[in-house]
Amino acid sequence: MDSLTEQQMKDTLKVIESSIVNCEKIQPKLKECSPSFSLSKNRIKALYIAQDLLLNKTCSYSKEDLEQAIAQITSIKNKSTSGLSRAKEGSSTYTRFSNLIRAMNIILAHLNEAMKTAKESC
Repeated sequence: MDSLTEQQMKDTLKVIESSIVNCEKIQPKLKECSPSFSLSKNRIKALYIAQDLLLNKTCSYSKEDLEQAIAQITSIKNKSTSGLSRAKEGSSTYTRFSNLIRAMNIILAHLNEAMKTAKESC
């Protein structure tokens, strides 16, 4: 996982930070017990875990936390892939989805690597 260039790392962290800000911005508009609120909350947690893994390169998360993060990041990637297929190549939407997919692939690789050394549960 150390094969990332400094620019790839910066780009990935920028996508993570932007995604966190967007999720946190929308969360107050959602009903607290709604599925949308839970999804947003879970995505934020997954993105923070990913950010921590990329910055610290050590894993202090349980397998359960990592599995949940993998599920959320995979969901973001799948939604972005679906959106990309409908976006016009060269458009800002196409670029945004491409950047999200690239970042999610990097994050998933780090999460899967962390799973190998993770504890069962805290």
